[in-house]
Amino acid sequence: MMNKVHNLSQSHETPFRGILLAYFILILHVLLILGLGALMIFFRTVINYLPWILAGVGVAIIGSWALWWYFIKKRGKKLTDALKDPVFQGRTVEVTLFGGLASLKLGQPQGPLAIDYSAPDAPRQLVDPAIARAEEVSKLAQLLKEDLITMDEYLKLKKQIMG
Repeated sequence: MMNKVHNLSQSHETPFRGILLAYFILILHVLLILGLGALMIFFRTVINYLPWILAGVGVAIIGSWALWWYFIKKRGKKLTDALKDPVFQGRTVEVTLFGGLASLKLGQPQGPLAIDYSAPDAPRQLVDPAIARAEEVSKLAQLLKEDLITMDEYLKLKKQIMG
């Protein structure tokens, strides 16, 4: 078998491949421009009809509330009766619209919070063992100075701390 050596300095591209690549790039640019035009038309339409869209959403919300209210009244109940249901006992009922843009909370939660929001006083950090030993020896020296421990106890405890 004969080994074929490729010369990397020579280009193996034919003019046809270059023309095909140029047309492909041109087609992608045309598609990009068409996509941007479609987005402009879409957003212009949304902006032009935004009041009607918001009015339709408002009517849908008010209509669903009126339908719910109709069924509550038809059963002869009140909103307070619905909130006395055991499912709602000890819980806050929150109704939110538009992802929390408008909300209504009913009731007060009883008992402890499910999540403790209290932050610690200071961030906890790891202490270098050498610094911790130095602090302990310093405390021992203070105890010795105040005559709360004897010199023998001091030396014994210092030996234990230093290892």
